[in-house]
Amino acid sequence: MRWSQVGLVVGMLACAGTSNQKPVSVSEAVRTEAAPASVLLTVLAKDAEGRPLPHIEFRIRNAMAVPPEGAWGTTSGEGQGRLWLPSGWYVLTAQASGYQGFVDPDVRLGREHPATVTMTLRPSVPVAGRVVDGVGKPLRAVSLSWIPTDTTAPRLDVVGNPDGSYLFEGMGSGPGVLLARLKGYSDERRVFDAPPADLTLVMREQGTLRVTAFAPDGRPVRSPNVTVKALEPVAKEGAWIDEQVKDAQVYRGLEAGRYRVTFTHPLGGNAEWNTSSEVEVVAGQTRELALRFEGVVERAPLRGRVVDANGQPVADVWLSASSGDPKKDAFASEDSTRTDTEGRFTLEHLSRGPVRVEVSSGVAKVEFGPEDAKDVLLERHPSPFVEGRVTGPDGKALTRFKVNSETYEDPEGRYRYTLEGPWPASLVFEAEGLASTRTRVEPREERTALPDVSLKAVRTVRIRLLRENGQPAGSTGRVNLRPLPGRESTFAWFQTFRIVDAEGRDVLENVPREPFILEAETEEEGTASQPLGADVEEVTVRLAPAALLLGTVADEAGRPLQGIHLMTGCETHPGRLPVTDAEGRFRIRLNPGRECFLSVYSNGGPSGWPSPPLRVFWPRRFTSGRPGETVRVDLRPRTGPASVQVMFPDAGEWDRVLLVPGDVPMPSTVDALRALMDFAAEPDPAPAEQRPERQVENWFYRSWGEPRFSQLPLGRYTVFVLASRVGVAVLRYPVNLTEPGVHRFETKRADKEGVHFVR
Repeated sequence: MRWSQVGLVVGMLACAGTSNQKPVSVSEAVRTEAAPASVLLTVLAKDAEGRPLPHIEFRIRNAMAVPPEGAWGTTSGEGQGRLWLPSGWYVLTAQASGYQGFVDPDVRLGREHPATVTMTLRPSVPVAGRVVDGVGKPLRAVSLSWIPTDTTAPRLDVVGNPDGSYLFEGMGSGPGVLLARLKGYSDERRVFDAPPADLTLVMREQGTLRVTAFAPDGRPVRSPNVTVKALEPVAKEGAWIDEQVKDAQVYRGLEAGRYRVTFTHPLGGNAEWNTSSEVEVVAGQTRELALRFEGVVERAPLRGRVVDANGQPVADVWLSASSGDPKKDAFASEDSTRTDTEGRFTLEHLSRGPVRVEVSSGVAKVEFGPEDAKDVLLERHPSPFVEGRVTGPDGKALTRFKVNSETYEDPEGRYRYTLEGPWPASLVFEAEGLASTRTRVEPREERTALPDVSLKAVRTVRIRLLRENGQPAGSTGRVNLRPLPGRESTFAWFQTFRIVDAEGRDVLENVPREPFILEAETEEEGTASQPLGADVEEVTVRLAPAALLLGTVADEAGRPLQGIHLMTGCETHPGRLPVTDAEGRFRIRLNPGRECFLSVYSNGGPSGWPSPPLRVFWPRRFTSGRPGETVRVDLRPRTGPASVQVMFPDAGEWDRVLLVPGDVPMPSTVDALRALMDFAAEPDPAPAEQRPERQVENWFYRSWGEPRFSQLPLGRYTVFVLASRVGVAVLRYPVNLTEPGVHRFETKRADKEGVHFVR
């Protein structure tokens, strides 16, 4: 998962369906480490007319084995091969002389699921050709790929010879795509209904852009700050070669099309000028572009003063000014500054014409000279802040403390903290030797005065963990404090993984003197949950056996799925993700007595071409049961004809997109939001395309901007877009899927327009 700060895991709301959970006794539990069974794999080889093909050699390899493990087989005179294999996930391939190859990346074997794979091998033909440039000169070392339309046929990849020639062997007679690639040249892509007998490919050298930049005084700028942005879709945005050649910035390997080129030049302080131009790049040609500030006239410095409602100067107010838009206009300028102790400011090096001035105050008055005010547009962007005082247990001011990790030193214990925006926020106050505390802030105005924050005295709690038999617990564990049911606590203490000593002892420091529930869990000895009184400083915790979750993950036909990574949110000591074994089984130790979810984190397995079919799962809600109890939950893929794709071009690591079935309202509290997040579906963990022409690079990061939810039944759903850089902000989009296909929409940014949640 990619959203680490909030630390919440994925699942699904209860309305998405009930679990097929059922308790089983320990004696019924199947241990996942049991020896694998031998399962029969039958391989049938036929030609295009259905006649058996004898003596066809095939290879079967375990998809999960590292290093690769496999076996070879050969069909009999009747075109049949039989192998006894351990349960698991396999990839079957065959390549016979005179025939197109065969590949099946999704052979799943289980004790109760033998498999039969039928290979229909079609005649193949050799295809030869040459690759040349625009003037007919042979090109060497060209990468060529044949991607057949036949979904059982492998792709063919070759590298051209020094004389530009190439040869494909084993190419089937059906349609396909021929793709040629060479660095510095535009990709050549040709679609064929049948393989060509002989083919000469002409590859065009990609374009080159040579940019020279000049300062406002006309002198050339060495190593200028230049950005290049494609205005039309290109296959490899930003993959071009950028180098400095004398006084020019040279970009090689640009695909043909239109680009916007921007030169940014500093003018002292915070001021800078931008000039931009659009240019057409032609394949095989070098385009010259000179960027100058011709005709731009600098205006006189823009001076003014910031005062409050009583006419008194206001210091340290941030102002920024700009003319033009660097993303759209040919010229733009900007500068920024802060007011001095007299409330005065000067904004310099702005171009003549209308100026937009932004001020980080919603109430202060900005005064300009009579001439300056004529073409100035003032925009207010308040920066709300909170002020207050921090005291110790005795009521005296603390002279050194922290607010959200920002250190303050003040003899009166005062602070002024600037918030990220006009939405609710959470502040954590800390001081050495005192208990940290958390305060919720809802700013009403630009300035919010908070009551005194008093940090409480602390205690050191010594803990001893004992096994059920009274012996000390010595494995790695985790200890957590949470408020009593129905009681609010502002204690800002975060749970951590801890290692107890050989006697099962641990020490919690800086714990406030208030009652808590102490929760403990260990990797091997069990779990516990018990009250911790306000004055208790030493406690013995007797561990009870963990609950146990057993189940299977299988495909639509019930075949076991090996290598599926799972999450529940209730694991004891979740140091690593549980993974299904060769029979699709899993075994997870749980904290008992909790509402949990079971979800698929990833489909596992190595990358390959073609990839197995994309399978996606609804998370399942279940209760973890009593100490020592075993609960069973099985997962099966969801199926449906529709998909939802959210276009999120500015998405990053702090953003997350979730989907829940039904028309679900916006949560009203932080706890309701967490419950929704725990039982919502995450985007697809892999591309839906099994046979991509080009390798999908960095799918994990690319999927941030294009999250997709596939295989959805028709009906109503709700998409939630979350941002977590500062607190959590949420946007809600209802979706009604009335017909098959992909439903696309673009989202706004949740941190700017969403509902904000803080505890």
